Amino acid sequence: MSTVNTMIRLTPVKPATVRRALTRIDTKTVRTHPDGVRPGAPGISVRTLATLQRGRLIRLGAEVPLRGRNMGITRAGRQALIARGAHRKGAWARLLREELTWTTAGGEVLEIADMHPYHCANAAAWLQRNASAIRADAEPRRRGDAVAWIDETPLMRALVAAVEGALP
Repeated sequence: MSTVNTMIRLTPVKPATVRRALTRIDTKTVRTHPDGVRPGAPGISVRTLATLQRGRLIRLGAEVPLRGRNMGITRAGRQALIARGAHRKGAWARLLREELTWTTAGGEVLEIADMHPYHCANAAAWLQRNASAIRADAEPRRRGDAVAWIDETPLMRALVAAVEGALP
C-alpha cells in the first residue's frame, strides 16, 4: 500500500509569527520530526513551517537519529529576523548606538521620548528575546551572554530609562 502525499493549501501566517518561529529555529530550540512521525516541529505549527519553506526562510538539514531533522535558517530568514528597515550586514551595530530613536520593523524612526512607556518596554523585551540573533549581526565574534551584552547598549539603556521615567 503506497502513501499519497496530498498538498494542503495553507494560508501564510503573520510576519510576527514568522519572526518568532525563525528565532526559535535560530536559537536551536526546536527540530522538525521525520516524515511519518508527526508533522511540523514542537511549538511551530504546520502552517508556519509551510510559510517558512515557501518563502525559502528555512531549510531542512540531515536527519538526526531519534530526534528528527535539524532545521537551518537561511540567509533570507536571518535577514527577515533581524531586519529593521532596509537591511544590510551590520545594521544593528549602528542602531544599538542610538540613544534618542527606535527604528521599527517597517523602517519608521520614532523618538524614544515620544514613545508610550508600554511601547518602550515592549521594544526592550523584543531586544532581549532576540539578543543572540542581533549580536550575531552586530558583533559576530563576541562571546558570552547575549542578553547581558544587549542590556549594556545605549539603545536598551534609553528604552529602560524612558519606562522608569514614566513610573510613579
